[in-house]
Amino acid sequence: MTTTAQSEAPPPVGFKFEPRDVAVERSRQRTKLSHCGVDPDLWGDVADPTFFAFFTIMAQRWSGRSINGNVHMTQVYRLASALPLDAPLTMTGVVSRIDRHPRGSVVHADFAFRDMAGKEPMTASRSSLNPGPGDASAPRNALAARSLDTMGEISRTTLVPDRVAAFSDEAENLIHSDPATAKRFGFRAPIAGGLMASHIMLGALIEEAGGAGGVTALNGEIAFLRPMFWDERLRVFASDVKDAGPRFLALVGDDDKPRCRATIDSITFG
Repeated sequence: MTTTAQSEAPPPVGFKFEPRDVAVERSRQRTKLSHCGVDPDLWGDVADPTFFAFFTIMAQRWSGRSINGNVHMTQVYRLASALPLDAPLTMTGVVSRIDRHPRGSVVHADFAFRDMAGKEPMTASRSSLNPGPGDASAPRNALAARSLDTMGEISRTTLVPDRVAAFSDEAENLIHSDPATAKRFGFRAPIAGGLMASHIMLGALIEEAGGAGGVTALNGEIAFLRPMFWDERLRVFASDVKDAGPRFLALVGDDDKPRCRATIDSITFG
């Protein structure tokens, strides 16, 4: 019983994940982006940083703790230089904060990625909802929003159940593929992994920019607000690229409600 309780509990504040070498293989990027409806050729020889965000989620599982039923809440990228495909990086991370939530607890963790020369091309932070006893009075964090009326549609895609399930096959989080598990955690149907939204929105920005060399620098944050069910049609809205200040994005369903929002402080294309 003790072992089971430990494996289901989130890591505590201050917990340091074991350093791990990670890389994004070219074939894996092509397959996963295709599951999202994103043209892999948009990225050329550059890795989509979203894949490294995936490794930060897997860090909890690699530490011996369950991620089944976990829901991605926010993802921050601080990308200083391009991440080449197939190049190994060493990932380190620490749990920085745990907040109470109406449906459990939100675990915040910060990660750094270093190359073989000791340089740090990217840091990333994430928060994930670990289901459990909640606190109804706990506040919900929200990313700064821009009205859709001030934004324009730049892309659209339709999720396909088989591809949604295949996208999340390594994570062993059955809320993405098994209807019974999804219902047990309160969803009407399996939901797409939150990082599919990151792939979709970054792909839309590259396509809008007319490039095919990926993203080589990025400062931004994504907030995952509502579940994306595995058969939804989704549209990417963005503020005008000529507007001063951050760029605001929203991934919107047919009900015109944002499934997630992003604030892009800066971005450079290859």
